[in-house]
Amino acid sequence: MKCSLKTKFIILTTFALCGCGGSGERGELPEVQSQELIGLEKSQYDNLFLAPLREREAKDSKQLFTRLSPKTTGVNFQNSIDLKEPLKRLYHSGFVCGGVALGDFNGDTRLDIFLVSGPGENRLYIQREDFQFEDVSSSSGIEGGEAWGAGVAAVDIENDGDLDLYICNYDSANSLYINDGKGHFKESASRSGIGVVDASLVPTFCDFDQDGDLDLYILTNRYYREGGRPANPPFQKAPNGGVIVKPEFQKYYGIKQKGPKSYDMDEIGRPDLLFRNDGGSFVDISKSAGIQKEGHGLSATWWDYDGDGLMDIYVANDFADPDNLFRNNGDGTFTDIITKVLNYTPWFSMGADAGDINNDGLLDFVALDMAATTHYKSKMAMGEMGVMRWVIEAAKPRQVMRNCLYLNQGNGLFSENASLSGVANSDWSWAAKLADYDNDGRVDLFVSNGMARDFNNSDITFTPQDQIGKSEWDHYENAPTKPEQNLAFRNRGDLQFTNVSKDWGLDHVGMSYASAHGDFDQDGDLDLLVVNLDEPVSIYRNDSISGHSAVVTLRGSESNRNGIGAFVEILAGDLKHARHSVPLSGYLSNNENTLHFGLGEADAIQSLKVRWPNGGVQEFTDLPVNKNIVILEDSSALKPYSPAKQSPMFVKHTGLRGIIHKEKIYEDFIHQPLLPHKMSQLGPGIAFADVDGNGTEDFFIGCARGQSGAIFLSDGKGGFKVEGDGKPFSDHVDSEDMGVLFFDADSDGDPDLYVSSGSYEYKKGDPLVRDRLYLNDGSGQFVSAREGSLPEFTDNSSVVCGADLDRDGDLDLFVGGRVLSGEYPLAGTSRILINESVPGKSVRFVAASNDQVSAVSKAGMVTSALWTEINGDGWIDLMITSEWGPVRVFLNDSGKLVEATKESGLENILGWWNSINGGDIDNDGDIDYVIGNSGQNTKYHASVKKPIRIYYGDYEGDGSKSIVEAKYENGVLLPIRGKSCSTSAIPSLGEKFKTFHQFASSSLSDIYTPARLKDSSVFEANELSSGILINNGKGSFTFKALPSSTQNAPVFGLDFCDVNGDGNLDLYVVQNFSVTQFETPPYRGGLSQLMLGDGKGNFKALRASESGLIVPTDGRALAKTDINGDGFSDFVIAVNDGELQAFTSVGDGPRLKKIILRGTKGNPMAAGSKILFQSTENKERIRVQEIYQGGGYLSQSGNAHYIDSSFDSLIIYWPNGKKTEHSLSAEQYKFIFTQPN
Repeated sequence: MKCSLKTKFIILTTFALCGCGGSGERGELPEVQSQELIGLEKSQYDNLFLAPLREREAKDSKQLFTRLSPKTTGVNFQNSIDLKEPLKRLYHSGFVCGGVALGDFNGDTRLDIFLVSGPGENRLYIQREDFQFEDVSSSSGIEGGEAWGAGVAAVDIENDGDLDLYICNYDSANSLYINDGKGHFKESASRSGIGVVDASLVPTFCDFDQDGDLDLYILTNRYYREGGRPANPPFQKAPNGGVIVKPEFQKYYGIKQKGPKSYDMDEIGRPDLLFRNDGGSFVDISKSAGIQKEGHGLSATWWDYDGDGLMDIYVANDFADPDNLFRNNGDGTFTDIITKVLNYTPWFSMGADAGDINNDGLLDFVALDMAATTHYKSKMAMGEMGVMRWVIEAAKPRQVMRNCLYLNQGNGLFSENASLSGVANSDWSWAAKLADYDNDGRVDLFVSNGMARDFNNSDITFTPQDQIGKSEWDHYENAPTKPEQNLAFRNRGDLQFTNVSKDWGLDHVGMSYASAHGDFDQDGDLDLLVVNLDEPVSIYRNDSISGHSAVVTLRGSESNRNGIGAFVEILAGDLKHARHSVPLSGYLSNNENTLHFGLGEADAIQSLKVRWPNGGVQEFTDLPVNKNIVILEDSSALKPYSPAKQSPMFVKHTGLRGIIHKEKIYEDFIHQPLLPHKMSQLGPGIAFADVDGNGTEDFFIGCARGQSGAIFLSDGKGGFKVEGDGKPFSDHVDSEDMGVLFFDADSDGDPDLYVSSGSYEYKKGDPLVRDRLYLNDGSGQFVSAREGSLPEFTDNSSVVCGADLDRDGDLDLFVGGRVLSGEYPLAGTSRILINESVPGKSVRFVAASNDQVSAVSKAGMVTSALWTEINGDGWIDLMITSEWGPVRVFLNDSGKLVEATKESGLENILGWWNSINGGDIDNDGDIDYVIGNSGQNTKYHASVKKPIRIYYGDYEGDGSKSIVEAKYENGVLLPIRGKSCSTSAIPSLGEKFKTFHQFASSSLSDIYTPARLKDSSVFEANELSSGILINNGKGSFTFKALPSSTQNAPVFGLDFCDVNGDGNLDLYVVQNFSVTQFETPPYRGGLSQLMLGDGKGNFKALRASESGLIVPTDGRALAKTDINGDGFSDFVIAVNDGELQAFTSVGDGPRLKKIILRGTKGNPMAAGSKILFQSTENKERIRVQEIYQGGGYLSQSGNAHYIDSSFDSLIIYWPNGKKTEHSLSAEQYKFIFTQPN
């Protein structure tokens, strides 16, 4: 039935108010009378009703939003800086500007505005017509008196059908205004037990105990002492001989740790408060609930992070105070589990919000910081960072100076993607608002910005002594304001956001704080209100005309009246959408309490599911778009909620627990202060082979300096035990193991072991960096090879891998040179070691001649390598990855390696490559390659037009050399590092640039001079994505980036295998690198990533909850093997400075055929062989597989190879050039083929 908009909402209001249970009581919604539904459209469900949204009309504006003037709206409210205000010291704080709440306060169905004034009177504006408001503050009873107000919540505290208001005040009683339903309010905070007097900043309500009423969390900040610090020290000796703050100062100050053994007095934050609603009166349960941590809180966000149906809460704290993620235990208590869930958080945490950014039905999360958007602003804000180093590095979790965007992996863990997604930097940010502003079906991000003064200007400094008698504000009162541009980021999908601030008309430059969204004109798109300082609030009308939408209005009966805490999931078209009903989000901001869904081109809703706050679930199907969908909680229709059962493809294997790689931490930055990241924590490596001849695969794991590597023998059932007494590996306990490789060095048919040494701790020439060779007696007992078995070279090695370069029947080795200690980015020497051993007599390897392998020695800072047959001539070739260089290709010309990097098309693709492995991912009969890189989730971003560079030269003129990193901004080459660290490493710069402004305003050549830059060694990178090299079949390649979710951290170990038995190669990678220089956030956004291949060269990334592969630590080597002998490939991951991780396949997919090749003595694993799999039924279906002796990153996988049953024959091209053909029986699953003589 059609009706006017006005009639529709009158009826809807009547419907919403029916069944109220009186003051403080909940009532069952009675049976709805037919006359109360006039104007609402009935649906096929008794508990779901529809109301049409107003048709959107095209406007003259070319931008998405139009900012309406105060004259047009009647809203002239303004927060202004009042220098005569007694509490003006609060302008230095999060209390600077009051909050906002949107809601229908008088029951006329239109969206109204409530605004909190900091030191002034609050204001209530009732909307009379579209975007036309009347100030009714004086008659409503909400002006607030003399209190300095902050955040506000608009919720139905009494469950009586109207919106009440709760306001946080600084050092004055908080206010609770109870609504009579007509927009008149009565203050009742004290009577209700929540007239709290504290440094209260934000109130947020939720039914955390699922009893049907709303409980209250009060976020606090800190007290600001009038007159600053006292003249006399505010501390005294404690009875135990220590120091304590005097009682009268304990609300302001505390003793904080500032170093390993250093403590100092500092301002402290206040503990937050949690109140349980006991039928209209509130009880403080903070202590018993576990909410006791002090912090400079700036936002608190209710959010069911783990999907268990219980509302948890994220608390964002400013300064060095750690953020909290309080998990709801379901028994009235909370546990802060943030260190178990997130690898790092923002440092100056500001506003936050939750939303489903990738349309997978899970709520993701954004927390803001204040990272600058330009080079100049960044360098002006960095200051003297050295004093904060210990605080930053000791924080748990680690804190980073940028925004964080957490992607929900569906298992209570999160990857982090802000830099990858383009939202890491947004200036001095306050409100984060995740919503679909353009109705395209994807959640966008709006950020408000600005500050009362430029408190981060590093050229303005004062000492602790200066703070005596003066507040922080006193020092900046006469300084300029710090206006910033507000930012809007459009979600383009695939975890990518684009800055559309100007295009959307949201690029206002000012001092903006709170922000709330709602649909003022009820046309199905979200309008926006932004609270500014020193100018009127901004009201933005959304003028979108494209994209369908839906609004969901919830009416609880068993749950709270407005369904706060509910979770709603919609499937429309190809996209899944999820929202949670939490009106308070961002910063001091209460949005309209309906759920808006942009649906893009979808013209129908296939399904809608509501999970009510009490745990019940209602489901609906086949609903129309462009409607307000009103849903009654119906106890008779509720289904119990139970979290989705996880059915991962892999499970953690417990038989390898307790194998821990432990670094003896070395301070790389002492020798090279401007080193971008540590070079002393690159291991460990891992290698698998059957060392004792019992038919099961054992492994060796390398160790750090101070530990000895070890052989672990397999029992074939998933159990492993250490072999022997540690000898001979314990003889080399002071070496740092890097590459490890099992191969037959002495041609006796069993695997011996090569271990390369590479440690930034030792200088070139130190005997502790010599590589080592251990010989196997055939039973798994190893002894060190005699002196002279290996050439004498004492520089840092990395990878070692083997192949029969010269086709003489034994394996030769490539040993990569990594870096010269103390001289990064200069590379060590790489080598080809030719096996000249005499079986039964001597073991001897010699360095290949320059004529044989001339260009290999200068392959750069080598990270990985792979012997592989590239051009189809039957001779094994070599591919090498390096940091600050291309992936290099060397073709084997009858035993002589000739570089063909240029011809392969890879010469100009320069990256920080970590690893390489091969597989036929597109089933076309040649080998493609996966290459690991640093990813796109760091502060470094590079392209062909804007490469990043590193210079290494003498900038002091005294012969000493330093590192200089550089990037392009607006066509100008600029330094990446700031003034503080640069002048510390290169003191002459301190004389040249006296101020941060001078340094921040200077180009690279201004700072270091063109002459000295010209004399420097220079390296460049223009591609940081991990990716695939698609083999074009003629020895040339096309680079293709891996899925975006893989780019959230550096990729190290990587390997192909068919994990689901569909006949296509899948890809698993391990990630993360935590040991960056302390100013740079750790590269630790990943959990590892499993990707399913489609057989055409494309990959689909799985969530960690789907794969079961969860490695949030610093993964290095990755090997695949059958741990438990069940016929499926499993994974073992070596972790730097952490515990070995192992995962076994659950084996749900079709059973695969197991192929094992047995070569001859000297090459018993048949390394260098190539297998061509064929299908009789489908002649076009082929796949090639190579046999590698070392690959990935410092890794060697087991010797079994798996193929799906669609292949029924194979051709083996053996390392000696011979070829054999074989059939594969359909009934047989294990095949062993032996190389012919």
